[in-house]
Amino acid sequence: MKLIKRWQEPIYALGSFGPGFMYQIVMAYLLYYYRPALSRVETGALVLAPAGAYAVGMLVARILDGVVDIPIATWTDNLKSKWGRRRPLMVLGFIPTILSFLLLWYPPLSGNSLGADGHWGNAIFVAVVSSLYFFFHTLIIVPYLASLSEIVPDEQSRVRVASWQTFFATAGYVLTYVVAPILFDHFGVRGTIWMLVPVFLSFIGPIMVIKESSTVEGETTPGELHEQAADVPLWESVKLTLANRTFRIYMGSVAVFYFGLQFFLGGIAFMAADMMGLTDSQLGMMNAAAFAPVPIMLILFNWLSKKKGAKWAFRLSLLVFAFAMLLFPLGWTGLNLPLSPIMVGIIAGGIGSFSIGVFFTIPYAFPAQIAATDAKETGKDRAGMFFAVQGVINQFVGSLAGSVLALLLGWERGVLFIGPIVAVMCVVSFFLFKPYPLGQPKKKEEAAA
Repeated sequence: MKLIKRWQEPIYALGSFGPGFMYQIVMAYLLYYYRPALSRVETGALVLAPAGAYAVGMLVARILDGVVDIPIATWTDNLKSKWGRRRPLMVLGFIPTILSFLLLWYPPLSGNSLGADGHWGNAIFVAVVSSLYFFFHTLIIVPYLASLSEIVPDEQSRVRVASWQTFFATAGYVLTYVVAPILFDHFGVRGTIWMLVPVFLSFIGPIMVIKESSTVEGETTPGELHEQAADVPLWESVKLTLANRTFRIYMGSVAVFYFGLQFFLGGIAFMAADMMGLTDSQLGMMNAAAFAPVPIMLILFNWLSKKKGAKWAFRLSLLVFAFAMLLFPLGWTGLNLPLSPIMVGIIAGGIGSFSIGVFFTIPYAFPAQIAATDAKETGKDRAGMFFAVQGVINQFVGSLAGSVLALLLGWERGVLFIGPIVAVMCVVSFFLFKPYPLGQPKKKEEAAA
């Protein structure tokens, strides 16, 4: 694979925009759509599926998604085609990802066919369709992310490209958490989905700039033989990935914080409605305080990464986010504090914005660097597998977070515990990440070499 030029880095990074937006819409609002907040139900919103059935259905969907992640990674790492290893799968999954995403918002049962707690048929529907969506999403994202370890030459370049990815991913989050709630008030959930889904066309960016030579034996010139690296069988690749100590340290910490992050992102709409008494438009304003500063925070993160190392910056972000999460319960209307709930949310979101930028960068940059280091040491390029194993673990953790959240929200006061639970997860992750050996300041890494 050819190295991309500096001016192509933003075009490649644009690929995180559309798919990231669609994925976060699903993670943030699918539960909210099928199981509306209590305040929304009281004003006439329909409950589409029972809480237990929905939780089980989504857990099954994410587990099935995890099962296919590993074969997809092996497929992209070992693919033999005249178009290369990464781009063919990205093109193959492009349209099905869009179609399955749209179908999620059209459950077969509604109106008079629903009981007071929804219908189990819709839970089965969402389990099946979300399985398809997660599969096709993985089909395009794993090869896209895997290519990052191959298209730039060093860790600082990967952090820079990952920051671009985070910049565009943040735009997707702004659409998800700022624009979408405002549009929900005017056009409903389905209308908003149709208005925003064209942003997925941004994924054409990386398809255009990734340049691969043929991986079919006999179809490359001698200087391109690196594209024909020896195949690594599926289970051997999985074992080699899990045997990588650096990756185990990274993944153990990230899985814990990712549980907390998904718990927060899935619960923020419920905190706003049932704990803070906010409208959807006010929720959008609160989210704007968290996401609008992210581009500036990315500049700060890159500066801290150069001075202190990406590891230090990530650990700092965990503590900052924990503090921000502990502020949210102060917005509970039952406390009757002089500071309004919306102001509490804006302050907490503004403090957490630094961490949000870091959190969105780490899953791009760190696995890419681990994969590049592993390839240099072993001579086996298995970048897809590192991202796939990360995806499997995060998918399971994310589904677990969503299922626990759905059950927690069945308790009248459960919404009050979302922030503190997230804070605990961040502190645990902070300590788990301490032995991580990479992500050091550049001079220190050069001295170690």
